[in-house]
Amino acid sequence: MAALPAEHPYRNNALDLLGNLKVILEARETIEPEEQELIMQLSPLYLEKLQAAQQVGEQLGEVRHAHAQTLRLLNRRVGDVSTEILARVNVLPLDLLDGLHDAALDFTQMSDLTDWLDLNG
Repeated sequence: MAALPAEHPYRNNALDLLGNLKVILEARETIEPEEQELIMQLSPLYLEKLQAAQQVGEQLGEVRHAHAQTLRLLNRRVGDVSTEILARVNVLPLDLLDGLHDAALDFTQMSDLTDWLDLNG
């Protein structure tokens, strides 16, 4: 399992199954030496998967927060943002979203926003 590359399509499924096995083994009252050895081998892999999932969750939270902040600023600077414009903003990666947020400080009308999106988004 440890030899599989991180992007291998079966790695996550295998880690899920092995994580379940680890929990089942740890729940037993008596653990055989072979089972204890397996638990020790699975623990770092399972921990790696949990840390990766946590990192993805943190990144997603950061992007959602940036979208919310940017949309709030846009609504104050140029008025209600249409669903079409909202859809264009929602697909921006974090680096462009940060650029939009900074640029929005200078926007005075909706055309400023649409022009920026046409150039950058």
